[in-house]
Amino acid sequence: MSAPRGLTEAGRARIQAVARAHFERGWHPGAQLAVTRDGALALEVRLGDAAPPGMRLEWFSATKPVTAVAIHMLVERGGLDLDMPIAEVWPEFGAGGKASCTVRHVLTHQGGFPVFPLDFPPERIPDWDALTAATAALPALWPPGTDVGYHPLTFGFALGEVIRRVDGRMPREFLAQEIFGPLGMEASLGLDATQDASTVALPRAMSEVTFDDPEGSEQRTSRIAALFASPYVLRAQVPAANGIGTAEALARFYAMLEQGGALDGVRLLREDTVADMTRVHASTEQDWTSHLPSSYGLGVLVGGVFAPYDRAGVFGHGGQQSTISYADPSLGLAVAYVTNGLHDPLVVQLRTEEMAQAIAEACA
Repeated sequence: MSAPRGLTEAGRARIQAVARAHFERGWHPGAQLAVTRDGALALEVRLGDAAPPGMRLEWFSATKPVTAVAIHMLVERGGLDLDMPIAEVWPEFGAGGKASCTVRHVLTHQGGFPVFPLDFPPERIPDWDALTAATAALPALWPPGTDVGYHPLTFGFALGEVIRRVDGRMPREFLAQEIFGPLGMEASLGLDATQDASTVALPRAMSEVTFDDPEGSEQRTSRIAALFASPYVLRAQVPAANGIGTAEALARFYAMLEQGGALDGVRLLREDTVADMTRVHASTEQDWTSHLPSSYGLGVLVGGVFAPYDRAGVFGHGGQQSTISYADPSLGLAVAYVTNGLHDPLVVQLRTEEMAQAIAEACA
């Protein structure tokens, strides 16, 4: 086997300069960047709040592909079928017109139940039974499989309960024992009772501007940052949104996928499963949730006109105005750029574009 190609010295310097510039512009108070090439760590940068040894960050929706891989592992083991209605293993889930909703529909954000109850009490978020009962009771806003709309939280509650009902373990235990542990990832789904919250660089709102609130008058970003910094979310299991770990851990996860489902002698998925997971399965010019064009694989974002998805074959996922993680098989790259600064959409995209370009150029 040939040696990993690594990054050019000039390219490494340029990446580090971009990371430093983002920090100095005040776009976030802390960040970690990890880049692997051909399965080996090529560069790691830590800044600000996220610099001290042992510090981790919240991944927000960059957690979704990890949960998706757990589902694909169960499919490979024969305990699950992507086209099986979820109600077959979770009868209560069939309420509200969701009886036909399949695992595949959820993975591709076609399930029809994107909005978790807005009045759900924050203090009940650690109560898994309450979360899944609220998810099961949701009415379908469209017949499953007939429209596409991003499911920010319900994606994880639905798939997490499928994991529990098929495997018997809670999502936190499954991810720890089957993914994080075997891959040597410094990560967890939320914090358990033994983990110290002081080791997490908590999220902060850097701008209140969002696509739905361009004036920032509703302070949505501050509310999200406060919720995810609360002990309720930190200690809960939110399989769509509260993975907590280092950028290096998240990059290792993508390196496993970029290498065809195996890394350092540990195989999680077959190559054909990864190939199917990372191709386009559903796309739309106007996503029901975001009102923007979207394109989904089986648990990942793939395709599109904006960096990093403007390169053929790139797949990955972002996280709430703060994080981008992806693999670019054409260059042998796996990248995680995780910050604790939740910024407005234009800054987030500029931050992503500048970093993605610097990393691609470093592969020359």
